[in-house]
Amino acid sequence: MKRGFFPKVSQPKERTRAHHEEGQGLLEMALTLPILLLLVVAVVDFGRAFDALIVLTNAVREGARYGSRVEDMTVSDIQDLVVEDVLGSGTNITNMPDFEASHVTVEIGAHSVRVAVSYDFQLWFGGIIGLDTIELTKESVMPIMRAMASP
Repeated sequence: MKRGFFPKVSQPKERTRAHHEEGQGLLEMALTLPILLLLVVAVVDFGRAFDALIVLTNAVREGARYGSRVEDMTVSDIQDLVVEDVLGSGTNITNMPDFEASHVTVEIGAHSVRVAVSYDFQLWFGGIIGLDTIELTKESVMPIMRAMASP
């Protein structure tokens, strides 16, 4: 019996990169990495701003609701309620420790309660794109629905 029944097949030679292609991958990464990092940073910052807007929306709505339902609520009471709601929101990434009653406007009319908030939200990486803060504003109006005293 003869060994090597099958003809010998030569293995393909490994391709080697040409001398001018050796740093191509490194150059591509060096060009795209800063752009990708900038996009990630922008997404994180604007995500924080969106979360802060949700916190402000809930606080304004809660203040207007209490103001429209509870008869003896004063402007100061509603402002304190909104501030407490914002500061106690529980989200650690959207920290607004400097939020105070001066950011809250309350108007109690004959038929409705209007609560508005204006706040300059500090961005973490806004200096990269030239935006240090974003002004967040929210407003809620609720009709007065207080229980009428029975005669």
